[in-house]
Amino acid sequence: MPEQRSRRAPSRAAIIIALTAGLYGCSSVPSAVRNAPGLNMLFGDDTPVLGVDPTEQAGVEYTIDITGLGVGETPDETAENLRIRGILEKAARIYRLQEKPPPSVALLKRRAAADVNIVERALKSEGYYEGEATIKVVEAAENAAEGATPIVKIAVRKGPRYSLARQLATFETTLNPALEQTVQDAISVNVGKPAQGQAVVDAEAEAARIFGRSGYPYIRKGKRRAEANFDFDTLDVRTPYAPGPYTTYGPVTFEGLETVEPKYMKSFIEWQRGDPVSRVQIAQVQREMSATRLFDAVSIVLPEEPPEGWETTGRFEAPITITFEESKHRKGTAALNFSTVDGPGAILTWEHRNLYGQNETFLAALDVAVEEQRLLFEYRKPRWVRDSRDLIGSLELFHEDREAFEAIGLTGNIGFEERLSPYLVGSLAFGVEATQTRDTGLTRESYLIGLPGSLVYDRTDDLLNPTEGLRITARGAPWLGLFDEELSGFIETDVEASTYYSFDRNANYILALRGRVAQVIADKPDNIPANRRVFAGGGGSVRAYSSQFVNDLDNNGTPIGALGVFEASAELRIRFGSFGVVPFVDAGTVSNELFQDLGNLRWGAGVGLRYFSPVGPIRFDVAVPVDRRDDDDPFQFYLSIGQAF
Repeated sequence: MPEQRSRRAPSRAAIIIALTAGLYGCSSVPSAVRNAPGLNMLFGDDTPVLGVDPTEQAGVEYTIDITGLGVGETPDETAENLRIRGILEKAARIYRLQEKPPPSVALLKRRAAADVNIVERALKSEGYYEGEATIKVVEAAENAAEGATPIVKIAVRKGPRYSLARQLATFETTLNPALEQTVQDAISVNVGKPAQGQAVVDAEAEAARIFGRSGYPYIRKGKRRAEANFDFDTLDVRTPYAPGPYTTYGPVTFEGLETVEPKYMKSFIEWQRGDPVSRVQIAQVQREMSATRLFDAVSIVLPEEPPEGWETTGRFEAPITITFEESKHRKGTAALNFSTVDGPGAILTWEHRNLYGQNETFLAALDVAVEEQRLLFEYRKPRWVRDSRDLIGSLELFHEDREAFEAIGLTGNIGFEERLSPYLVGSLAFGVEATQTRDTGLTRESYLIGLPGSLVYDRTDDLLNPTEGLRITARGAPWLGLFDEELSGFIETDVEASTYYSFDRNANYILALRGRVAQVIADKPDNIPANRRVFAGGGGSVRAYSSQFVNDLDNNGTPIGALGVFEASAELRIRFGSFGVVPFVDAGTVSNELFQDLGNLRWGAGVGLRYFSPVGPIRFDVAVPVDRRDDDDPFQFYLSIGQAF
């Protein structure tokens, strides 16, 4: 038996404690408090007292002195005291509104008095169910030695921290024993740990989710009861559940389809009639239907309540109604861009997302700049053969007039793209290319066939403006054909990775890193077409150098194509409201063997400005080469939509 201690509570008493709604689950709360560990809504905003709004008048400034949460007997106790103190500083209005002092000492005392309850409830939310607080305002006149302003003195006694001895679910009806055990295991996950309010709520929510995905979508949670044992510093919690009827999927009805074929939408439905209803499964199907971009809204609806008399059988076959609001399936876009590398440019696109009623997408895109022009036609048929696979095809006409070469030709691909996991997509295609290139005064033709493939792993949170996560893209292609009337074969490999780390909760300070390694496996650069050789420099590469000018230059100042490249970039993205500033450093080297010339990196540094528009960040970057050669420009700048990587 543990040593008996003198408490306010009766010895060995089992006392029923009402865990208030304010402690467990109200949502109207300032964000600073909502995010505090283990803390739910404990209070409202600072409201006017006696008709006086304390936030609108010049007020009485004050200092705060808190005792009872300082250095403990052990390092762990000291750390816990600091953690609790941080929670109280976010919870108590005496702290939160210190920069908005009340207009009088009387109102300051009212503010302090109201915080006693807030502090004690915060202590209970962390498992200190005997926690006490006293708050006293010492006016300057009472203790002039301590300063000219009033002092708010907060005295805290945490008391022992209670542990969760038991957390059980009780059921209104008899359940399948396996399901009942699964629910009990989930709701008891925190037993033996500190009796924190948020942990209790989270376990209850997980138990309800298990019901919701196991054929009980009409689950209702009752009012919990908590029993504290003050002799053993433990808490028992019991939460009643009314599961409702065991519900299975019934007939499915589509409403609102006009040009989209019902057959295509049925392919998204993962369940069979008679399967247990799962709200998680319904939500997933709804997300996948919405992701087709065919609809402005998709709604999957169960009956609001089970029919009367379900208690007789305990079962219910629920009809499912899926309502669609079709969007416009044709879209045209136009965009302008400019950089010192490519000069002015324009991109025009036209897209049809529902050619034959099953989300077949056709895209035509014209990309025109001073040195490069491309006309692309792309076709995609989703859910080809299997739900996770798309049939893809493309045809591109291109013309490039670069410093190192001029090329005109076409490429075509047909293949498939497979979603291997929520974060991993792979593709494989059969490709052809016919090109005429001119470099070093020679005009040569190439006719190639290949198998281009890729793997893309993406755990970032945004395509145009990622703030966290990792993105890796790996591409490869073996090519075989005729080049300059001779048989030629080579293999392209290219791996690029980027990662993003946010230093603060609001993602106003982000470290972004990028690296790229590419290598063409061939005898030498002259044995492959000029447009297939490796070059570096420009907006998506080392920004301080013009396109291709990270490469070595010949006697005429013309970039020399190579077989391999290594690139690295680092950015510090700083955001303030709708604007941002981005200092960055890029580096790269080009050689014929992988990592051969890492000691000869070409460096560039610069700074960028960002405007965060509704369609994505608008980027303006300026970069200068660190070790500039005679043929290098003194700076480069870029204007486009989206982050650099």
